Amino acid sequence: MDWNKVKSIFIYILIIINIGLLALNYKASRKYTLTSDQERAVYQLLSNNNIGVYTDLIKNFSPMRQLAVTTPSFDNDKIRNAFFQQDEEIKITIEFDKTVFKSESKTVTLAENILFFDCPEGTGNIQNFNKKDAAEYAEDFIDNPDFDTKNNINLEKISEYQDGYKVEFNELYGKNSIFCSSREVYITHKGIVFMRAEFYNVEGYTGEKRQICSCDEALLTVLYAIKNSEQEMPTGAYIEKIELGYGLQEQSDISQINTLKLVPCYRVFVSGFDKPFTINAYTNTVTEIKNISLESDLSIE
Repeated sequence: MDWNKVKSIFIYILIIINIGLLALNYKASRKYTLTSDQERAVYQLLSNNNIGVYTDLIKNFSPMRQLAVTTPSFDNDKIRNAFFQQDEEIKITIEFDKTVFKSESKTVTLAENILFFDCPEGTGNIQNFNKKDAAEYAEDFIDNPDFDTKNNINLEKISEYQDGYKVEFNELYGKNSIFCSSREVYITHKGIVFMRAEFYNVEGYTGEKRQICSCDEALLTVLYAIKNSEQEMPTGAYIEKIELGYGLQEQSDISQINTLKLVPCYRVFVSGFDKPFTINAYTNTVTEIKNISLESDLSIE
């Protein structure tokens, strides 16, 4: 038997198999990729409705799994260590759905897994105050070992707010943003005056991969949501940013749930609207989230 000839045949067979696998993978990837015709069509439709697009579309919409998260619990010592000095006198008030820690200069409110920090006088003057300083100061403030998580914190956005800046962060799990696990820090030349932080512990992916809607389909849903919105669309509106990550399906009494399942979501920022539109990528519907907020007068208002 000519072994050299047999080896050559096997090599040719392996090459043919690899070429076939590459072709199948390419075909599968193209199945979940926006075509140029789809891109042109959605650009034209938005333009016809006086909405520009100043960002890139998300072209890939491969099937995605859900993400399992749990809500952490924080004890009183963690709150004290994170936000108060050792010699600072603190009054703790426990109510039905929240715990309030109050000193002469600060108030920390913990409502389920959401924490509010309110310090009207600020945490300390910032020299040469600018946007870069604000981002660094805010990042140092939220980088607290008493509230450490396994995920990475990602700087999301810096925007001017009154006489300072609002600095927004999201957590990352792998390359995916977790929209509901967020930090909003309000900062002036006096330092941090307010923070809202929502915490989740990520357990990992769960369930089977399911098909998600494409980016152009999500943008059409946003267009319909704008037209049905009580807020009048501002002149010259444009889409600033489009993200694909994970968010809650709905806000319920999370204290009664051990594990929550986050779903893939598109988040679309439109100029002139205070909050982004969040689209459930499984159902291509606008996700309505009931935010927990404080009823008292806060320093940012």
